[in-house]
Amino acid sequence: MTEQDYERLLQIETAKPQQGFPASAEYHRYEPTPYEALDLLLDAYPLAATDTVVDFGSGKGRLPFYLAYTFRVRAIGVEMDGGFHEAALENWMNYAKKHRTRGSVQLVRGYAEQFEVPAEANRFYFFNPFSVNVFRQVVANIIDSVERTPRPVDLILYYPADEYLHFLNDETPFRYVQDVRLPLKNLHERFLIYRFDMMESSW
Repeated sequence: MTEQDYERLLQIETAKPQQGFPASAEYHRYEPTPYEALDLLLDAYPLAATDTVVDFGSGKGRLPFYLAYTFRVRAIGVEMDGGFHEAALENWMNYAKKHRTRGSVQLVRGYAEQFEVPAEANRFYFFNPFSVNVFRQVVANIIDSVERTPRPVDLILYYPADEYLHFLNDETPFRYVQDVRLPLKNLHERFLIYRFDMMESSW
């Protein structure tokens, strides 16, 4: 389906990227993940209805609504920008008119590094939403959550920044498990999956 087809199906409006620059230099411009890329990811990396996915830098909520509709998961969007958060809430009202029973969408306004990771969250999505400094703190919060409530967790990185990858590979217990490349010319346009499972880790 086209971008417009998905927007009509989900009853949401998420297509326009951010104009200008975020107020904080640590946070990057909002740009939604293309639906075409999400379709390819989820063909190779399907989710279960028991999964809870956190989208950091969720903007207007495209990913949470898409995942809730497609896999009936619990999807949590975390967004620091008040304007985008309001747009996401409006999208939720429109989505719920037709699809309230398809999955669960929770929209949180706040900074990613201050977000309290739910004990049931096991998938975490990043489309380069912030600097590696913020990413470090977010990953530390995820590890703390896993140590309190042991469970396997995955990080899903779209268009991953080199700084993110160096940090994960050199300084964390997360290990690379999957590469989903897209049939496009840009080799950086891909998804990488990293996993932390305390049962398999010496961390």
